[in-house]
Amino acid sequence: MGLLEKSAMDKCQYRLLRLPNNMVVICISDPDSETAAAALTVGVGSYADPADALGLAHLLEHMLPISSARYPEVEEHSTFIKNNSGSSNAYTDCTETCFYFDIGNEALDGALDRMSDFLINPLLSADAIGREVNVIDSEFQLYLTSDMRRLDRLKSHLSNPNHPHSQFTIGNCKTLGNFNPKMLHKKVVEFYNRYYSADIMKLAIRGNWTLDELTEMAVSRFSAVKSKGITKLTFADHPMTKNELGKVTHFETINFIFNIDLTFPLSDIRAHYKGQAIEYITWLLNHKGSGSLAQYLYSQGLAIYTVAVIRSYEAYAFLDVSISATSKGLEQYDQVVSAIFTYLHMISKSKPQEWIYNEISASYLLEFEYYEQPQPTDHVIKLSRSATNDYIPPEYIVSNGLVISGFNSSLISAFMDLLNPTNYSLFIGAPSHEGVTLSNTEKYYNVHYHVSELPNKLTTDFCQDNSMLNYFHLPKPNDFFTDNFSVPEPTGPRPKLDKTVPTLLKYNDGLELWHKQDDKFYLPKGVIVVEIKSPVINSSPRNWVMFDMLCHCWRYMLTEELYNAKCAGLSYSISGFNTAVNVTVEGFNQKLPLLLERVISNMCQVAAKQSKFNDCLAAIQENLSYIWSNSAIDQGYFWKSKLFLCPAWDATLLEECIDDVKYEMLNNFFHALFDQVHVTMLVTGNFTEQQAMDIALNVQKVIGGQALPACQKPQIRVLQFDPGYYILPRVGISEGNSQNITVVSINLGKYTNVFARITADLLDNLFNKALYTQLRTKEQLGYIVKSFILKYEDGNCVLDIVIQSKSNPIYISLRISEFLRTYRQNLVNLDKSKLATIIKLVIKSKQERLTSISNEASRMWNTIESGEYDFENVREEIECLKTIGKQDIIEMWDTYINSDTAPQYTRTDVHIWPTNSQLPSAAELENYPASVIALQSLLRDSTDSDINLEELDGFVMAASMDGNQEDAYEKLMILYPVLQELEDSPPTDNSDGEGSSSNELDPRTEKIKIGLQMALESAVNPPDYHKHCSVDFANIGMCQTCEGIWVINDIAKFQRTQKLNGLPISATRLIPKYKD
Repeated sequence: MGLLEKSAMDKCQYRLLRLPNNMVVICISDPDSETAAAALTVGVGSYADPADALGLAHLLEHMLPISSARYPEVEEHSTFIKNNSGSSNAYTDCTETCFYFDIGNEALDGALDRMSDFLINPLLSADAIGREVNVIDSEFQLYLTSDMRRLDRLKSHLSNPNHPHSQFTIGNCKTLGNFNPKMLHKKVVEFYNRYYSADIMKLAIRGNWTLDELTEMAVSRFSAVKSKGITKLTFADHPMTKNELGKVTHFETINFIFNIDLTFPLSDIRAHYKGQAIEYITWLLNHKGSGSLAQYLYSQGLAIYTVAVIRSYEAYAFLDVSISATSKGLEQYDQVVSAIFTYLHMISKSKPQEWIYNEISASYLLEFEYYEQPQPTDHVIKLSRSATNDYIPPEYIVSNGLVISGFNSSLISAFMDLLNPTNYSLFIGAPSHEGVTLSNTEKYYNVHYHVSELPNKLTTDFCQDNSMLNYFHLPKPNDFFTDNFSVPEPTGPRPKLDKTVPTLLKYNDGLELWHKQDDKFYLPKGVIVVEIKSPVINSSPRNWVMFDMLCHCWRYMLTEELYNAKCAGLSYSISGFNTAVNVTVEGFNQKLPLLLERVISNMCQVAAKQSKFNDCLAAIQENLSYIWSNSAIDQGYFWKSKLFLCPAWDATLLEECIDDVKYEMLNNFFHALFDQVHVTMLVTGNFTEQQAMDIALNVQKVIGGQALPACQKPQIRVLQFDPGYYILPRVGISEGNSQNITVVSINLGKYTNVFARITADLLDNLFNKALYTQLRTKEQLGYIVKSFILKYEDGNCVLDIVIQSKSNPIYISLRISEFLRTYRQNLVNLDKSKLATIIKLVIKSKQERLTSISNEASRMWNTIESGEYDFENVREEIECLKTIGKQDIIEMWDTYINSDTAPQYTRTDVHIWPTNSQLPSAAELENYPASVIALQSLLRDSTDSDINLEELDGFVMAASMDGNQEDAYEKLMILYPVLQELEDSPPTDNSDGEGSSSNELDPRTEKIKIGLQMALESAVNPPDYHKHCSVDFANIGMCQTCEGIWVINDIAKFQRTQKLNGLPISATRLIPKYKD
């Protein structure tokens, strides 16, 4: 095919081709990239699910990569990719399914071979059906407490019942568990045979190979995918018909939030990809400058956030206007709706303005002309998806979404006409609704709701509010657009390994200034990071709450004045940390100093605007919470940080302070905040040294505070735990959360030693693949199973293992312990050639070139902020990798992770139980083995009956003496009938003579068997962690389990008994280029 439109700054080469089987392929040659990637999008998704097997498309997405004719080993595709320093994933959408991966360039052809084979000859093994259904169910369980997911599902549920949009799409054990595995397997195969045709597949491949080489890979690997014609579904109707319009739906939220959401049906917008007429409307709806919808709702105390989004599907679309309301906004939701339609009326009355369209187009054009290369995976997914839009001519597939042109006033007006009071439905979400009985329930997410007709005043009888109309006006011309794009000439070719070493220009009690002029990208862009450290921020719980409120106020109050900057290729952010506030501005460098000055000057003057400040404070106080979280995993991380860091305040203490804060109190804190500060800055990109010095001088002038001596700089310190095994149990604080979270942290010593750091990273590279395979794939403990190395600012590092599961945390901790006990043999058996290959690939990944000034700034700032100043760490790590052998990895394992050999074994488990859980008492933990307590909880999960712990322990002790596990399990079934319910469920379908009960899709039986096995083994050979403990914590109220694990119930008391780690020593002497 012909030339493809692309940016002059895009160094990739592209080729578009169509294979003999009609599959479309985009080849992308990027000679500078060490990482290859590919994405294949199939034009069929969950809308094709049969009504009696909802989630079938999602199940096929899980099944396909497991094994194929030439690669029959389970998970061969993902294992090959992981073994070559890559990652793989997939997703199922309404009308498409996408498979994608990234990998080292050398292994690209092998990965493509495996991907193509699971499309050509998938095994779709019936043995894997039950396991994958449970994985899908675990994924579904994660979404149950997401109010965003619940609203999306409710909208689908209430749409046209004759349209597939109304279907439940994810799937779970109920929708997919109504068949025995053989029948479900048959449906999966039928779905694959019917829909997976090369004619509706779009493949994007990127690597450092030539276009001819990439073409050869695509042709040789994918030409054999069967062509079955165009098998994608077509849709004639819209999911929102006149029967669904004009309704108001009140629904229950799980979290303490108030949502007001308007949904407008639109016609198919895909044909208008180039002109983006609908973008004109959403741009104005999302504008947050003077005279905007957002500013009106903020000023009236009705909302804290507004957003308008387009949801585009094949043949139809929606426009959603979503308002995060205050309690006042909820009570006066008719005022919010009235404001939206009055604002739309103002836009319509003003007629489409070409100058506004040109500004929107200019912002897109700037991004296109000064293009920054995306990450490989993001790149191939975008192009693969773009190719599925049949309206986009081939030459525009690469530039799609980056260039818009063709102002069309009549088309904009036509879309505006659809946004009227008779063409929408309203959704109102809150934890409770006064005067409204939520009498209906959506069956999958259990969303309680009530539907009624919209009142006439919000539909056919709607009248404009003149006071609102007088407030609203179109945005003014944007003064943040850049007109100077000059950059210095390159001084030479870019080196193979990026060197990222900034220069320290100033270093004193008041300022630490780093600078690096861009020598890689030669773009008219820059990044400026400013850290303002103050000793008052975290000196008490109340001070922290006031600081957090100030950060919220700054973000709200700066939006009106500085929103235009975001429309002109600039951005700013304000982030509050434990000891400092960070301000980051980035984008086109000409206006960055101006933007930074406006941000900081507004921050320093915010309290002077008392009336507006009070309105902002009231909205924040109502919506700010430190105990509400819709994610168990977030709570796990939260409690871990409270345990490991000092000072770190308890959530309940912070919550108590929120309502106590008054304007006068916050005003006094605000002035103390900037009274004495230390500023650390990084100026990088298209800036000279003198410009960096001028910017820093101006920042100090605007702040105006006194210098903060080094001895007074506040620091968050990390606790150095006494050796031993600790557990922190907590009950989840989000209502409706049925998931447990277990976060295991094992100390690995100091991270500042390069050899130790790289050995830890390499160990995790090996370890997490096996962890995932065993605990997620085989044991199905949960959808989230992961491990990583976490580095703290004091130079310490830990191995973190995180699992979110329906199983109780004690059981999860025991399964992790068992995995750790057996994994060492994997290291002993590790083939040296395999290790050498992995090390080579890790080196390649570290040699990956930075793709943007922003990436480079992040790398430098992370090093500065950590206090290590080790800017050459990548080079050091690469050299170190060349010296590491298998024995070094085993030695680290035995020194820190192996509880039998580690001289100072230090492990902490954070357990988050669901809100309604019955946690084991201190007496139970002290007197009964953890394995028996875990087994009790597993049994409770399968029955409403109470399981007596003493009786169960006696049973286990007696059974352990017999030594027959199968016999013990049979006796357990008799003792606890719940197991009969699991084992003896009637077959769903036995018509083929090979019926199987639906419980084969239920992992509870296997977990109970494993739990019993652990209890029996523990009775014979009990684990003993007493030897690792050198301190008795009983006198501060902590209990110790019979295995020797200390249970932390009061974090503050425990922290007072532990040492604080020191700060890291700088890797280089800090000598400024310019003295004061």
